[in-house]
Amino acid sequence: MATRSFRVQRWLHQPHGRLTRTTLAALAWVLVLILTGHAALAREAAALFAQGQFTTGAHRINWYLHHGWAARFMGATVPLFDPTTQMPATTVATLDNFLLQCNAPHHRLALLYVRARQIVTAVDPAAQVTLMTDYAQIASALVAHLPRADPEAPAALTAGTTPTFTLKQARAAVVALQKIAMPWYVISGTFLGAVREGTFLAHDYDIDVGVQANDFDDANFRAQVTATPDLTLVNTSQYLDLSRDAAGLWSDTPRPALYSLLHANGVGIDVFVHYLDGDQRWHGSAKHRWSNHNFELADYTIAGLAVRGPVDADRYLTENYGDWRTPVTRFNCSTGTPNVQFPRNPSALSESLHIAIRHSDPREAQIAQLILWQEGYLQKHGDAATSFVFPWLQNATPAGQNCPTELEEGYC
Repeated sequence: MATRSFRVQRWLHQPHGRLTRTTLAALAWVLVLILTGHAALAREAAALFAQGQFTTGAHRINWYLHHGWAARFMGATVPLFDPTTQMPATTVATLDNFLLQCNAPHHRLALLYVRARQIVTAVDPAAQVTLMTDYAQIASALVAHLPRADPEAPAALTAGTTPTFTLKQARAAVVALQKIAMPWYVISGTFLGAVREGTFLAHDYDIDVGVQANDFDDANFRAQVTATPDLTLVNTSQYLDLSRDAAGLWSDTPRPALYSLLHANGVGIDVFVHYLDGDQRWHGSAKHRWSNHNFELADYTIAGLAVRGPVDADRYLTENYGDWRTPVTRFNCSTGTPNVQFPRNPSALSESLHIAIRHSDPREAQIAQLILWQEGYLQKHGDAATSFVFPWLQNATPAGQNCPTELEEGYC
């Protein structure tokens, strides 16, 4: 199964000839037109395949299968995918109209992704306020009867993980990564295993490595992964954290954050780009940011393989885990790390709401709910229904400006 998944992923990411791209583009155009009835959506999906963006194109078609008329045959599980990924603004407007024609909960959840994209790309503060207000209203209707997450529930604080690799497989993945000419180093749980156990953690499920931003080049890294037979790039994630300028507009420039690789034997490798901010060295994803004091690197070994890692292991691991010397077998990166923060990213927030409301795994839903409550996105007063707000808008009005009247009392 792992080999088959690797072959599929590698095929999706490798370059393809014009005939293959044109054929799949034509099939995508016909299929999406049948599923949605919108020629603009069909053209956009076809363009992805014509440009060789097979992975995004495949995700897009799968998403339309679950949101078009064929959804009745697809089962209750809706894929976690931002449908606006790489989508032009004009097509986002068409997708907006398509979703507004529907009224099922999963369509309203999908509409949050659309509003999130529109919020980030808005160039006018007043329009942005309107979009945020609409987002909050849609989300409030979806979470109205969502119970308050119990912070004492074990499932909420820690998520069980099932090891997905053997020691032999993990070593093979590291050996393959060593072929990438890039000064990477082990971090997080992989570094914890190297320091405390001298090998990979028995309950781990992927390999975590980092690279300094000034040592990383996106195009070069992708080319090297493509040239490494046992590795393929599965997914990427950009870090976005909105901040407000003097004109009242919330915006930020997305930065490369996470590159998820897959080894031919099924082992996942997460490569995190590390940025320096003052005396803090941080890394993250669309949904997280972990900060450490800036660190130099030193030599370590893991399962007999030479690797690099933060020179002050105790400080790094204490910042990440607290009492790192006491082994645990159940861990979640969102709730088990003292140094985690959650960026102001509307798209990532939409995914968290999706997980909290519709995820098939109650444990994952409980974790997402807990974070939404703790971060202040979900609020409840007495016996009133649960409501959604943007807590980071509170006290964020630029000097000399009044809080926009369109937003509910308490936002500013």
